[in-house]
Amino acid sequence: MTIEIDRAIYSDACVTKCIYALSKDFDCRRSLNSATESVEIVPRDSKVPEDEVCHIFMQTLNDYKAREIIAAETKDIRTILYAKAFGDCDDFEEDVRQ
Repeated sequence: MTIEIDRAIYSDACVTKCIYALSKDFDCRRSLNSATESVEIVPRDSKVPEDEVCHIFMQTLNDYKAREIIAAETKDIRTILYAKAFGDCDDFEEDVRQ
């Protein structure tokens, strides 16, 4: 089965993570066209119906797309939390030297 993916919607990272997540149960081959990417998916278990293969792939792809959106939207918050969490590290180093 071959699935066409719109690269304007799904990034290379999303597609790569999706394929990696499914690599235990599926063999995948990628080819990049102009604005789309073709992914040929072959289940390792031949009993899996074709519509189920498509469902599993698209569900996983959309999961990684949602994760990408959430990561982008929360980047500034995470940066602030890291700065707050490690902001006092300079004080700690000064206390150790004394």
